[in-house]
Amino acid sequence: MRRLQGRVGGAVGGWAAAAALFHIWTAYAGAWEPREMRAVHLMFLLPLAFLLFPAGKRSPANRVSAVDVLWVVAALAPTLYVIRNAEELTQRWEGVHPVATGQVILGTLLVLAVLEAARRAVGFWFFVTTLVFMAYLVTAPWLPGFLHSPRAYSYPKLIEMFFLYADEGVLGTLTGISSNLLMIFIIFAAFMLHSGVGQFFMDISIALAGRYRGGPAKVAVLSSALYGTVSGSSVADCYATGTFTIPLMKKIGYRPEIAGAIEATASCGGPLMPPIMGAGAFIMAELTGVPYSKIIVAAALPAVLYYVSIMATVHWEALRQAIGTMTADIPPLGSLLRRALLFSPFLTIVYFLEAGYSPSKAALYSFLTAIVVSWFAGEQPMTPRRIYFTLQESMRSGVIIAAVLAASGLIVAAISRTGFALSFSSAIINLSGGHLIVALLLVFAVVSVLGTGIPTTPAYILAVTVGGAALQKLGVDILAAHLFVFYYAVLADVTPPVAVTAFAGAQIAGARPMITGLHASRIAIGGFLAPFLFVYQPALLMRGEWTEVVITFASAAVGIASLCAAIAGHMFTPLGRGKRAFLAATALAAISPNLAVSVATSVALVAFAAWDYRLERRRPVAPTRPLAVAAEPRVGAAPPTVAD
Repeated sequence: MRRLQGRVGGAVGGWAAAAALFHIWTAYAGAWEPREMRAVHLMFLLPLAFLLFPAGKRSPANRVSAVDVLWVVAALAPTLYVIRNAEELTQRWEGVHPVATGQVILGTLLVLAVLEAARRAVGFWFFVTTLVFMAYLVTAPWLPGFLHSPRAYSYPKLIEMFFLYADEGVLGTLTGISSNLLMIFIIFAAFMLHSGVGQFFMDISIALAGRYRGGPAKVAVLSSALYGTVSGSSVADCYATGTFTIPLMKKIGYRPEIAGAIEATASCGGPLMPPIMGAGAFIMAELTGVPYSKIIVAAALPAVLYYVSIMATVHWEALRQAIGTMTADIPPLGSLLRRALLFSPFLTIVYFLEAGYSPSKAALYSFLTAIVVSWFAGEQPMTPRRIYFTLQESMRSGVIIAAVLAASGLIVAAISRTGFALSFSSAIINLSGGHLIVALLLVFAVVSVLGTGIPTTPAYILAVTVGGAALQKLGVDILAAHLFVFYYAVLADVTPPVAVTAFAGAQIAGARPMITGLHASRIAIGGFLAPFLFVYQPALLMRGEWTEVVITFASAAVGIASLCAAIAGHMFTPLGRGKRAFLAATALAAISPNLAVSVATSVALVAFAAWDYRLERRRPVAPTRPLAVAAEPRVGAAPPTVAD
């Protein structure tokens, strides 16, 4: 991303700040007419994609080129046309009124601008994926089997669908989610992190876990979980916390590949962790009709299970490799208590959501709370200059999500107009033979493939569009089906061959990327199991009596922790093949849908752990070397974003 200087940099920064202020105002005063609101949203953000992101490696890195200016014009002209003619366009009949030549030209410009913005800001493979689905829309009448669609579209009708439709295409529902909800949450995340919340989370993590065996790895898990509640982005989380935790893990004895994998896996849970969950929770609310507040409640326990599994793996690995402790300078309790006010924006958002306010209004009041408490609790008070800088930074991240969702609107239009989603769902049901477990495995495979090389949000949208209906036809609750798909779209970030978060961790650690990705997949085993658990055990989504919820969660936690020990080959003592097989079989029984079996096997696993712990206490204590840590650890500076 470019960092422009001088007058051009000032103008671009002012444009970004104006974009943020527009979304703050609409969060307060209410959204405009949908088509007009979305057009203004893209008018602000699409040009930033060409000004901030170079076209390629040979493009100027510190200045705007003439080609970039032409792309800015190509983005502005269609959006300004829609803003000026919003009422007329709302009154026209889609698919009935003729498409004027001028509209075809402007629509073509907007589609090309969105594709180029996605290529620059999101990535080449997402750009290619979008082109493939657009090509499919054109060629579907000549394709065989479930890929066939009887309807062919002329070029003007294609542009009408992509440019002038209210619910599909570039200005469709997905762009509406971006303009009405996501931008204010991106601003909220930016203000939280720039007011010192990231460092506060790191200090809490050091206080809770720094003095224990494998301390830096446990600090990585805790800090990434806390940081992820704000950032919602696995890559941003990895760079922000990994710059501190990965070098410490290497110093205390972790191999570079293991250190990078632990941080990457912990960071990958950011989009799974309420209350923000990246863009996924908002899109899920729109697609399912389930309120956002209920989605974040349902997602809470599976996210905790994910981090329980990572923490367990980290602990067993530390014991297996005889990793020692670190002697950390624990932040003073008084400092932590004083900065506890930094939690108040979280309490604010929960309060307003429970009081029935819209998510955008709750996020608005929360980010205003973050500004106020920064003067009393934060190390970095939000001065007017800092507020202006944070507004700019928030929209640098907003560009990515705007490009992702605008391009995803093109994909969804292609899928819906060809009937591909229904055909693919029928194919999954036929291949599964009506067996839910087979259908779940097929959807898992589809999401894993789609998640290779494209971001979490479009991978989730694509997969849930084609696979969600199949799961619902087999009796899976709509929210469980969407969370199932969303989990695997997120976990694709640590799954080779294109594991962007694992590769980020490998870059920080100086490790081999592919090996780091393989270790990350092993460490994330709990995350791969969690979706199957909540499909078969709705209590993990806070459905049912509290006693059932507590018992189911406890059994799942014990089972996953034991399974992690079996995979690591070590609990409190080294595990032979027989013990590993016993643990694996019993752990899988503990996470079965039968509550009585889960309880009985969980008790057996706890008894085994107690017996193994007693064996470990009788062994000679292996010497370990403590690691001294600087008194002022700082969180790495990464752009806060929910773009994933």
